[in-house]
Amino acid sequence: MVGPIGVADAARGRGVGAALLRACLHDMHAAGYAYAVAGGVGAPGFFRRVAGAVEIADSSPGPYAGMLRHGHD
Repeated sequence: MVGPIGVADAARGRGVGAALLRACLHDMHAAGYAYAVAGGVGAPGFFRRVAGAVEIADSSPGPYAGMLRHGHD
C-alpha cells in the first residue's frame, strides 16, 4: 500500500507530491515489490499522471473507509 499522500496547499504545483510518490515507489521496488496499491485516493488523476496508476474497478470505498480526513480541520 502507498498512501495516503498529501501536500500542504502552499506546496502544491511545485512537484513535491510527485517527488514523494516517486521516491516511495522507488523504495518499494528496491525492496522487491512488483506493484503498489494506493487506497483512498482523493486525486486519481495525479496518480495516473505521475505513476501510470489505473483504477481497480469496484474498489470503493477501499481500505481506508471512514479513516481519512480531507482538508484541514
